[in-house]
Amino acid sequence: MSNRMARYAVIAVGVVSLTGAGVAPAHALGGPTRTFTFSGTSLTAVNKYSYFPLGPTILFPVSISRLTDGSAQVVASGKGFVQYQCSGTAINTYTANDMELTVPCG
Repeated sequence: MSNRMARYAVIAVGVVSLTGAGVAPAHALGGPTRTFTFSGTSLTAVNKYSYFPLGPTILFPVSISRLTDGSAQVVASGKGFVQYQCSGTAINTYTANDMELTVPCG
């Protein structure tokens, strides 16, 4: 290796270490997932935390509730992922993960 190449290698290592442009820590790629969606025929709620790519995925309790006369009635519950199949097209309000959806899901 020539003197010039060695100098470039030292400069490159210095730049990477000063800017943090190297490999990102594993926890920066994962994180919490809390969603509540409606697809036209079903409601889906997800509540998990992922330590992707090297760590585990932790599943948290999750439930979908229908609001009826001001009170919540649980229609589906699980751990990490839960889905509720619609049985009609009546407009109802559902809650999950501190979110609310008013959808045509009887």
